[in-house]
Amino acid sequence: MQKREVLLEVKNLKKYFPVKNFFGRKVGDLKAVDDVSFVIYKGETFGLVGESGCGKSTLGRTILQMLKPDAGQVIYHGKDIANLPKSQWKDLREKLQIIFQDPYSALNPNWTVRELISEPLKNAGLSREQCDTRVRELLKLVNMNEDDMEKFSYEFSGGQRQRIGIARAVASYPEFIFCDEPISALDVSVQAQVVNMLKDLQQELGLTYLFTAHDLSMVHHISDRIGVMYLGSMVELGKSEDVFRDPLHPYTRALISAIPVADPKLGRESSRIPIEGELPSPMNAPRGCRFCTRCPHATERCREERPELREVADERWAACHLL
Repeated sequence: MQKREVLLEVKNLKKYFPVKNFFGRKVGDLKAVDDVSFVIYKGETFGLVGESGCGKSTLGRTILQMLKPDAGQVIYHGKDIANLPKSQWKDLREKLQIIFQDPYSALNPNWTVRELISEPLKNAGLSREQCDTRVRELLKLVNMNEDDMEKFSYEFSGGQRQRIGIARAVASYPEFIFCDEPISALDVSVQAQVVNMLKDLQQELGLTYLFTAHDLSMVHHISDRIGVMYLGSMVELGKSEDVFRDPLHPYTRALISAIPVADPKLGRESSRIPIEGELPSPMNAPRGCRFCTRCPHATERCREERPELREVADERWAACHLL
């Protein structure tokens, strides 16, 4: 089997946010990302799923250094970019990009489409003529018209705005793009169009994605491999088909069982696995397995000892003592 090239490696990454009381005194840490490790291969789409607040967006933004990590490494092309000085980040910013969740707030309403897309090109030193040529190419690439250059973002629908955001993200010929729930604010009828466009751009431009979304079916559709996060930790990782066909971790099983089934007959026959109890606070996570307070199979060991993410089968990783 041909060996895959690792583009980006995350090692023991942590991102904590200090929590203060009314008087401004620190009372604890919110552990948004807590000791997460995984790799992303060149040219693949790595999907990241989990409940709201599990740390997906924080993890992606910490990888891009939009948030400074508290510990751990982010290794890109063999270099730890988590500890680089800002002076060395200019070239990296062109190669590591983000597509934001909300296309309405991500675009400056006072700028034209020309200005929005050409901003990263100007920072790269291109002339006005070169920027205009590139903007026309990018608009064509995302199925928009050249006449749209002089319009403002508020003149477009949500799907069109997200296309503008995608054009801006790929403007500087990046290698890696963090797609931060790019379809969650869009109509269902538009979501598939945007996802298919991202897949086409990946093939055409050789892109690598970290893709997050609440729609598990969509993540399954676009991803080569999937990581499942719970309360700031990675609990399962594997090939997309394997994870959805045979989930290993109890939390993953419950998530996948909640996917709606279009066929009423199949829907009645499928058994949903309920997740009992409340989600613990990230400030006061259980000392053992993060999921032990809601897992029907939890043992005393689960409550006392935190399981490591380990390879339990070929390219299947899970953090569970019961496997």
